[in-house]
Amino acid sequence: MAHHFTIRPIMTGTKGKIKQLRREGQIPVSIQHRGQETLHFQTEARPLDEFVRLHGEASMIVLVEEGGAKHRALVHDIQRDGIGHQLLQVTFQGVEGDEQVKVHIPLVFHGEPDAVHHRTATIQHSIEQVEVRCRPGNIPEHIVVEVGNMDMHAPLRVADLGKNERYEILTAPDTVIASLASLQAAIKEEAALVAAAAATASAA
Repeated sequence: MAHHFTIRPIMTGTKGKIKQLRREGQIPVSIQHRGQETLHFQTEARPLDEFVRLHGEASMIVLVEEGGAKHRALVHDIQRDGIGHQLLQVTFQGVEGDEQVKVHIPLVFHGEPDAVHHRTATIQHSIEQVEVRCRPGNIPEHIVVEVGNMDMHAPLRVADLGKNERYEILTAPDTVIASLASLQAAIKEEAALVAAAAATASAA
């Protein structure tokens, strides 16, 4: 079931007034529809913040105007404060009917390679999500990546995820998802970086 949030026309557009709006617990939200003018509203910040932290882009949402009009949408862009990570603004992608949409889906890694278990290697995650195209009802919450059978010479790539009849993965097939690195090499590299930083600091 899609989550519902009440929206109302935004009451101001100046920077000072927007700051005041945020102090009052509201934030600006926009809804973009293909081929249509972008709509601008405001909504309560806290419940929307909780939603985007939990679901990101991978969930349908229904934005309900006070007059009753409803907009089915997906999170398109999230803006946060660079210091406190306070939610500042959210832009939504409007969804009409059963049209296909593009959305980024988080990857969930499962399993433990033998080399990691025996502490001879460490696993490196190159990406944490992939872009998929599907119908709104087929959006997965996440995609499971099995890493238990990985070895040092065979990184996992997007192509290894295989195909799914419910969605199409758009991220390039040769994109590396995860790989194994020698733990000893990683320790040496970290030590070299620390030494280089120390040398730079002493030279200054």
